[in-house]
Amino acid sequence: MSPHRKIQMTPLMIGLAIGVLQLAGFASHAAAAALPKDPCALLKPSEIQTLAPNAKIGSGVLDTSMAPLGVGCTYTWGPRTPDWGESALTITVIDASQGWPGLSPDLIQQGVLAQAKVGGPNAYQVPGVGDAAVFTFEDRVSSATAQAYLKAKGVHVSVKFHAGDSLSNRDKLIALLKDAAARL
Repeated sequence: MSPHRKIQMTPLMIGLAIGVLQLAGFASHAAAAALPKDPCALLKPSEIQTLAPNAKIGSGVLDTSMAPLGVGCTYTWGPRTPDWGESALTITVIDASQGWPGLSPDLIQQGVLAQAKVGGPNAYQVPGVGDAAVFTFEDRVSSATAQAYLKAKGVHVSVKFHAGDSLSNRDKLIALLKDAAARL
């Protein structure tokens, strides 16, 4: 993103943040969600293999350090490069009532969808996953993220892919998000 674009985006982001904080006082609390005991079970290494057909994808590494807010699982594979390091796929599931306390499900849904509008030229709404889903790409770190809010389950799930070809794997990443969300 160009420095000029960042300057233009700053007032918008500040305005959104203030609006969210003001509305938070009027929002109802979402019910506590049941986080998966093993987020690594949401995707199989063989499914992740579609992102790197020639790599050996092993078992994921469970991350419970953010509990009770959320849980995660990270799969990494090499080779490590000077451009982006190791390739990695991270699945994160956040309890919406813990991650955005006091915000209504509708406001959380709007926040997810807003990312498609402010996320630049490689940000898109994703149909068919939960109540709100988007794909975003962060060029400076070569990371693509597909994320969804599932109102009925009270969770936000994201699948983040970090590799040199992460943007070109958009459709595969979205398919992995759909698979993970279906298993929640």
